[in-house]
Amino acid sequence: MRETVNTVKTPMRSKFLLTPKNNREAKYLEKLIKLLAEKRHGDWKLVEEMISLPADSVKKSFFRVYQKNHFKVVDALEQVIKNRKELIK
Repeated sequence: MRETVNTVKTPMRSKFLLTPKNNREAKYLEKLIKLLAEKRHGDWKLVEEMISLPADSVKKSFFRVYQKNHFKVVDALEQVIKNRKELIK
């Protein structure tokens, strides 16, 4: 049986292309939402420079959980946020 696909008739429940099927995926989705809340203006540009991808691809990779570069982008964004917090201290 096929899974439901987000279309015009079935609006998306989340910005992320991930429907959590277990606790681990739900926690990962919460982590992504937290990262997105901590992200500031210019962070996509820093991530773009860190992993040598265009800014649009960086954003799309972050929201598309099953895309090839998703985990690279998430790791780089975590690093940018961590570095900013350390510099503020």
